[in-house]
Amino acid sequence: MDNWLERIDPARPFLIFGPRTWSYGEAVAEVASRATGDPQAIAPALDPDSVFDILAAAFGGGAIVGPVTGDSGGAALVLATSGTTGSPKGVRLTISNLEAAVTASASHLGHGSEDRWLLDLPLHHVAGLSILFRQAWTGGSVLLRPGFDPIGTWEAVAGGVTMVSVVPTMLHRLLEVGGEAPDVRTVLVGGGPVPLELLERAEARGLSVRPTYGMTETFGQVATLRPEAPLANRVHPLPGVDFKIGEEGRIAIRSPQVSPGYVGCPDREGDWLNTNDLGLLDDDGALVVLGRADTIINTGGEKVAPEMVEGELRAHPSVGDAVVVGIPDPEWGERVCCAYSGEVGGAALAEWLAGRLPRFMIPKRWTRMEEIPRTSIGKPDRAAVSASFGGEVA
Repeated sequence: MDNWLERIDPARPFLIFGPRTWSYGEAVAEVASRATGDPQAIAPALDPDSVFDILAAAFGGGAIVGPVTGDSGGAALVLATSGTTGSPKGVRLTISNLEAAVTASASHLGHGSEDRWLLDLPLHHVAGLSILFRQAWTGGSVLLRPGFDPIGTWEAVAGGVTMVSVVPTMLHRLLEVGGEAPDVRTVLVGGGPVPLELLERAEARGLSVRPTYGMTETFGQVATLRPEAPLANRVHPLPGVDFKIGEEGRIAIRSPQVSPGYVGCPDREGDWLNTNDLGLLDDDGALVVLGRADTIINTGGEKVAPEMVEGELRAHPSVGDAVVVGIPDPEWGERVCCAYSGEVGGAALAEWLAGRLPRFMIPKRWTRMEEIPRTSIGKPDRAAVSASFGGEVA
């Protein structure tokens, strides 16, 4: 496969980590020295060695990144799904999938060779890894940090970064950092439904936030609120992406970004990827993401998307994180329960939600945790949270 780095002016900066900067020419040499021509299994850290190992494998025999086993099937990349509600699956991504994803992103958002993208999301997750490949394609640079921390990330953004990718919890924590907002062009907010109140708080601080939607099977974003559109919790399809709403309100995607299938499985049949995400389409074709079908809570005949409740809770200034689950209940079928971190009581949170959500969506039982349990990919571990409630509600 072609090494995308070789198409860029070798003098341009590619990777910045601490005091060290690698030019594109130096990056090409690093990749060449690590290439084997065979698939390589990589357990990456947020460091330069992992960056160059992944690029060498992806442009060579294939990179199998993260907790995945099995034959890569000739894919450029194999990445694990989030495993939020089950065991992670290995997604096979071709070089054509990667090219479609990075070109659509650049066309939709307008990022290019002058942009510097902050990378402090895990490299074994598509949200982090897609940043690396977008910049390698466009000739932009990557500011790599060993992980997210609010103050360090805020200072890094203020140091000349133009593009940032975060999940809602990260954005919430960044907004707690004082000082003048950095002059960053775009902050992409993904990983689930984002409460409009959180977006508005960020905009009031001077951050240009854009909600975005994507998944491992599409190598990241397939829809992002257009740069010129009024701030809203909806997303517009990237070039080459089509949406339709199928049975039970599930989102289906058609795009050259869509993976041909999973490790150990035959290629997908048909043009459409049927997801487990629920959504609806606006009159102008924008997508509103409601949550996941496999996490829906049925309580007293009403359906609750936990992601919607979690989004509202994460917008509370005293909540660090929140996970909502359904616990079996003999009267209601399931009772809505919430585990959260933060210095506020459950009764106060229930009262706060009363002005924002229907009564049936408000958790009936609360537990405060120092830290929310997460899967190996970094998503909330709903099974562990459910177990913390003992599997039943009195």
